[in-house]
Amino acid sequence: MSIGIYIHIPFCETKCNYCHFVTRPMQSDTAELYRGAVIREIDAYFTARGRSEPADTVYFGGGTPSVVPVEHIGGILTCCRRAFNVSPESEITLEANPGSLTDAKVSAYRAAGINRISLGAQSFDDEELASIGRDHSSEQIETSVRLLRASGIENVSLDLMLGLPGQNEVQWRENLDRVAQMMPDHISVYMLDLHEKSPLTHLVAKGRHHLPDDDLVADLYLCTIEGLSLLGYSQYEISNFALPGRQSRHNLKYWKRQPVLGFGVGSHSFDGVERYANFSGVGEYLRAIGARSSAVEWRRPVRAPEDLEETLFLGLRLNEGLDWDRLRLEFGDERTAPFEAVLKEMSARGLLDRAGSVIRLTRDGMLLSNEIFSEFV
Repeated sequence: MSIGIYIHIPFCETKCNYCHFVTRPMQSDTAELYRGAVIREIDAYFTARGRSEPADTVYFGGGTPSVVPVEHIGGILTCCRRAFNVSPESEITLEANPGSLTDAKVSAYRAAGINRISLGAQSFDDEELASIGRDHSSEQIETSVRLLRASGIENVSLDLMLGLPGQNEVQWRENLDRVAQMMPDHISVYMLDLHEKSPLTHLVAKGRHHLPDDDLVADLYLCTIEGLSLLGYSQYEISNFALPGRQSRHNLKYWKRQPVLGFGVGSHSFDGVERYANFSGVGEYLRAIGARSSAVEWRRPVRAPEDLEETLFLGLRLNEGLDWDRLRLEFGDERTAPFEAVLKEMSARGLLDRAGSVIRLTRDGMLLSNEIFSEFV
């Protein structure tokens, strides 16, 4: 099985007020040290394995990978090809912020082998963008999409966020109208998830920002499914929609529990047997790589019952659902039988649909997915 490779680039020009990912302000000298450390980590992995494993997806996430010098991305990608057998048909994605792209930069990405760009648009309403601390405008989103198309990047994804401060139905429908004008290949629609330590959480608590109520957000989510379907997008996962053949091959690996190896600060890996994660502080990461070429902070094998639990709550995120008969054969009746009562209850509540041996979430189930998944863990 071909693996996926994830590279974490933690640097950002500014930090959004809802963000709880591993990020830090962009500093040229630190970014240079970091580039060298990631390359050393990848080389050390290859040396320890003693063989080149096949890979068919590479994903540069962050942070904002598009803020570091292009040669950093190219150098790390060259290292990936040296350490892994990266197929010519691989999906190679780079996350970028609208406004951080130029003709020269995109041309260099394409020359390095980047063939998919994921733009963190979030909203086409400038007031909404300001409320969450984004440093780009709605106009820059459209400019960036046009630039990518003109430069030959044929696979463009947009991220949008539901439930932003002050968001209403009129504003959200305007978002969908703007999407219809650009027709990106892929769209991710995430509901705002406030972390307890994020600045936005405190602003909401102080009454300086007001979030739309849950019922409105649920209605807008269902409206999104209908609207994007009419445009020709297929919903293949709770939060993800794609034109034919444009699903995120990399992210599908996570939901199908296929191996993905992470490199860089705070990255997580699953090799099919165990999960492990790197240190989440840039300083810790750099010191660990300098001392022993490994920054793994913890690792644990995935054993029963966790393997079946993961299969259930990750697989049910996908619209294709899960084949229950296959799972019974794979994990055994003794292990799957305790979940039959849960499946029956969720089906009776209209949250799960059972067609033959296939189980999948209904649209109501998608809205209550966390409640459903908690029953499996």
